[in-house]
Amino acid sequence: METIDKTNKHEEVSEYYGSTLEKSDDLKTNACCTVRCYPPEIQEALSLIHDEVLEKYYGCGLTIPDGLAGKRVLDLGSGSGRDCFLVSRLVGERGSVVGIDMTDEQLAVARRHIDFHAEQFGYAKPNVEFKKGLIEKLDEAGLESESFDVAISNCVINLCPDKPAALREIFRVLKPGGQFYFSDVYSDQPVPAHLVDDPVLYGECLSGALAEQDFIRLATEAGFCKPIEVERSEITIDNEDVQIKVGDLKFNSITFNVIKPTE
Repeated sequence: METIDKTNKHEEVSEYYGSTLEKSDDLKTNACCTVRCYPPEIQEALSLIHDEVLEKYYGCGLTIPDGLAGKRVLDLGSGSGRDCFLVSRLVGERGSVVGIDMTDEQLAVARRHIDFHAEQFGYAKPNVEFKKGLIEKLDEAGLESESFDVAISNCVINLCPDKPAALREIFRVLKPGGQFYFSDVYSDQPVPAHLVDDPVLYGECLSGALAEQDFIRLATEAGFCKPIEVERSEITIDNEDVQIKVGDLKFNSITFNVIKPTE
């Protein structure tokens, strides 16, 4: 059995997404599941994805950049594999996709549908694989330096307890000129420590959120060029108990494109 050395916060998140939540409808806010109108090529690919994979999707935006044909792509916090299978369709048989996640239940869903999607897409063999591991420790999952053209992530970086380490590892595995194209949740101010300790707020992608300017600083400190904002949307909280807890904090889902310099 695969094992990884998780922190208590990693264990909380694994339990929330592996046991507490059974489907996306169980979420208490739209922070991890914003609704949007997808482009035609994404809609077409989504129509081919297995229902169980879709039911356990907890993303907060569209993390699929243009021009993926033939590329090698890494999905950080790949969950049930929805975005991996979308990208599998877009990179084509010459491309490849690796998904990494720490939650056994989510990995099991993704892995049992690998052959299904290869057949759906008309591929001679699968171009997707899933690895168990932590974003902060991609080296321990066997991911080599400068081995990916693109990294994507969908509402997961906020769940990483050590965000500077996560950004350093993402920088390491990208090729020079590679891009980290991802959606995540950001707060309008630093989140108080007592809210970070709340397992529901953390699992709902709220209390682990960075303030936007703090993320930009950490990304540049890791070596990336200044992040380019692609899209943002306001996060609504329709659960009264959650709203009381967060008080005056405001949250947005923001998609950034972050480039690794060529030199």
